[in-house]
Amino acid sequence: MTSAHDVEVQRAFRKLVFKSSPSELTDEDVDYFRANPELIDEVTAPVNIHKYFLWIGTLLGMLLVGLSKYFKFNPLFPEASEALREFSIDIIFEIGVALIGAAVTAYILGILLNKQQDNAAAWRSEIRRRIGLDEVDEQAG
Repeated sequence: MTSAHDVEVQRAFRKLVFKSSPSELTDEDVDYFRANPELIDEVTAPVNIHKYFLWIGTLLGMLLVGLSKYFKFNPLFPEASEALREFSIDIIFEIGVALIGAAVTAYILGILLNKQQDNAAAWRSEIRRRIGLDEVDEQAG
């Protein structure tokens, strides 16, 4: 289950994903990160925005696979040769399957990438703590 904090973090990162340069940061964005400085290192991490694109790819793939099956039993161009119809159906089917496979692969790689980024953030925090940078940051702030 997603907490209210997680939803807020995802909302903040979604806003940043569609901005083309750092100069587009709004005062609201800056205020959010001023209140949540621990999230600044996460800005480059794709939060969950990729899931929307993966769902779109998966649904489009399923639609194409379904269309290929529909066209197999209800020919769109009955006057076309059997070979051309079969070739067209196969292409539509294969593109659909490829989209589904690509989405599943990207989802799994996204999970691995997010895990690696979480581990990297933990390493950075521990290194900062051990060399005393956190203390310096707290004294400066």
